[in-house]
Amino acid sequence: MIADLGKSITAALSNLVNSQATDQQIEAAIKEISNSLILSNVNPKYVRDLRAELNQKLKTDAIAPGVNKGKAVQNAVYDKLVDLLDPKSKGYEIRKGKGNVVMFVGLQGSGKTTSICKYANFYRKKGYKVGIVCADTFRAGAFDQVKQNALKIKVPFFGSSDADPVKVACAGVERFRKDKFELILVDTSGRHTQESELFTEMKEIVAGICPDNIVFVMDAGIGQSAEDQALGFKRAVDVGSIILTKIDGTTKAGGAISSVAATKCPIEFVGTGEGMEDIEVFHARRFVSKMLGMGDVEGLVEKIESLGIDEKEVVRKLKQGSFTIGDFYEQFQKILSLGPVSKLLQMIPGFSGLSMPDESTFKKLIYVFDSFSRSELDSTGELFEKQPNRILRVARGSGTSVEGVSEILSQFKKVSGMMQKFSSMPGMENMFGDPSKMNLSQKMKMKDQVKDMLPKDLFDQIGSMF
Repeated sequence: MIADLGKSITAALSNLVNSQATDQQIEAAIKEISNSLILSNVNPKYVRDLRAELNQKLKTDAIAPGVNKGKAVQNAVYDKLVDLLDPKSKGYEIRKGKGNVVMFVGLQGSGKTTSICKYANFYRKKGYKVGIVCADTFRAGAFDQVKQNALKIKVPFFGSSDADPVKVACAGVERFRKDKFELILVDTSGRHTQESELFTEMKEIVAGICPDNIVFVMDAGIGQSAEDQALGFKRAVDVGSIILTKIDGTTKAGGAISSVAATKCPIEFVGTGEGMEDIEVFHARRFVSKMLGMGDVEGLVEKIESLGIDEKEVVRKLKQGSFTIGDFYEQFQKILSLGPVSKLLQMIPGFSGLSMPDESTFKKLIYVFDSFSRSELDSTGELFEKQPNRILRVARGSGTSVEGVSEILSQFKKVSGMMQKFSSMPGMENMFGDPSKMNLSQKMKMKDQVKDMLPKDLFDQIGSMF
């Protein structure tokens, strides 16, 4: 998985950060990082270039006196990984009030049809009038898949019994344009660069509908062939951006990284799961930061803002030690509405290396909280210390054990104490202000501070409660 690549790189860097590294130690770390990139299928050409640049830049005599050499290596590796993933070219910008036409292409099985529906849902929620045209007349079940997902996300769709995908695409685009749709998405058949007839067909569709943007959907796990396939599509039609799918389930994502460097096409979105909500706007710096265990503070703040949480009030209560069980429960319910808790926790610096219990465990916590009385929710746990029989009542009401409820209360105290320290950490005022101003050193410092204050078995203990 991409997280494994991040762990390998982080492990190579960790030995340097707190030491006065020599040229030999720096070279050994760069070699280890290079091997990790090659094992994940990054094109050796880019790895050689990266290694040469790093070696040149990081010779100890080129680093200013007094500068921590390990941190200099860390900064340079971070910057080079960002450069590989960020071609510095801006993708097509969807314009409100205009009939934007976006065509989706890619290999069969890349997750193209699912991605187009996620893309539609993303922009529908932003207030765009979106329609989907199913011009995949080759794959049996393609139209049914579009129909099923489109109905689920409440997006209009167009399909036809006509076997000619060019005619279907043109008819669908014309229909939606006539009805003043702002975003028209065209799904096409999956094809391979060696299938010349299908590539000719793809060019004919482009000529017929004149799309404003062509999105190449790529399975991150196809390995070394990713670059050749991406270049093949780019040469055939004017691919403007990329969507990466299945990135969390492969050890070969390096091929996808190479394809971005080769095509100079920006990654627009990353698929993060099977659900219609599981798609994220791609930011190279945030992606690399999360990959290296430094979290994604900016992304976390965006999600928090979408919930309408009063961050300043939460921080105030945490600092004062007046954060109640009810406060925790309220925020916990809001966080659960954002998706898998494990993915959210990985956005916090220092959390990515922890083992996580499955989602059902977090849902069982809800049953326990629902069994608390109002006075218990308004407390910080002291009522249970004074009257232990309350624990038995909650256990019976929630269908759990006395031990499980006791452990939850114990963990609440630990987490409250941890968050009280966390809220007082230097740089936390940035987290609720403009986290984009945090530099790499600040992110690394936050990661180390959080890691030091976290109980190493925190989530193992939560997982064992039930």
